Amino acid sequence: MSGRRRDITKTIIDNFDLILVCLLVVGLLGGYMTYTTHVAPETETVTRQLSSWQSSGSYTHNATVRNGTSAFAEGTVLRDRSVYVTHVAPVLTGSFTYTYGVSNKSDLAAETTVVVRYRSVDSAGSSDEVVYWQVERELAQKRDESLTPDERLSVPFSLNVSDATETVRRIDREHGGTPGQLDVMIVTRVELSGTRNGQEVDTTRTYRLPVVPRQNSYRVEDPGRINHGDERTADVTVTPDYGLLRQVGSPVLFLLGVVAAGGLVAARSTGRLSLTDREEEWLAYQSAREEFDDWITVGKIKPVGETVWSVEVDSLEGLVDVAIDTDNRVIEQREGDEFVVFTGDRLFRYQKPPKPETGGEFLWNDDSQVDNSKVDDS
Repeated sequence: MSGRRRDITKTIIDNFDLILVCLLVVGLLGGYMTYTTHVAPETETVTRQLSSWQSSGSYTHNATVRNGTSAFAEGTVLRDRSVYVTHVAPVLTGSFTYTYGVSNKSDLAAETTVVVRYRSVDSAGSSDEVVYWQVERELAQKRDESLTPDERLSVPFSLNVSDATETVRRIDREHGGTPGQLDVMIVTRVELSGTRNGQEVDTTRTYRLPVVPRQNSYRVEDPGRINHGDERTADVTVTPDYGLLRQVGSPVLFLLGVVAAGGLVAARSTGRLSLTDREEEWLAYQSAREEFDDWITVGKIKPVGETVWSVEVDSLEGLVDVAIDTDNRVIEQREGDEFVVFTGDRLFRYQKPPKPETGGEFLWNDDSQVDNSKVDDS
């Protein structure tokens, strides 16, 4: 076989157990992946969304200047301000907008009512809230018998804040002047009925826009867009979607590991994974020649006298040991096959083994090659 293939064969022989274990591990891994992908795939529980809905309500507001000043010309529209001057722009106008979205078919009717609410209250918004009295007056109303998803339902309204301030004070005087804080607020109620995502709906959403009168101004505390929503989910068992690489690669990995491991064992048991004695001797020589190169000098070897003993050494490694012990160099015959160490009265010799034939191109010897090598060595 060729020199390169001979070296590969030697490497496999020297590391046979390790290579076999690695191939078996590859086969087992491929088998496990093949089993869990094609025979009994793993399952997992995931949460799937069945339906969902979202809704939002928001206010926009403005006030038109009715009593012009140096800063504000009459007729100027002041939009979405947090504070308005009562004398300059006493009437607050605005609009409430409602919209919703769903994942499935829906059919809703919506009735929207905008009122102004007057009341006297202590600890507003807390669990200890005390309402002394409360009065509501309708500002606007609108009904849509079929409000479709993403459709905008807008209801305009208008409130004279100057009049509202006087009204809340008058009502409180009717009650003898309560100790609570007088409160003016625009309240919008959206009554929904029908079906949403196939489910019956009958509910009311409430949105508030506080208006806080002061001595010469009023503050509008806009809450911004108010959102609501919900979803229906269910736990389902699914099989992971393995990619093409795993679906195809796992059987290939299994076959590769099993077939290669089986082939390796069969090759050694039948003697096909082997080296001839000549090849093993040559490889041992090459290894020693490379390892002890620093101790070897190439030169021309001449005959010595009859008083010098000649000693044949079985291996190049043994000859190098002689050189080390006697503090001499190993001389390699130029264009020859002999290595020697001369110690003065002795000549230690080692004959380089013949180089194996390199005509074959097979990694493992076939039967004819093994038989021929045995004939040559005999």
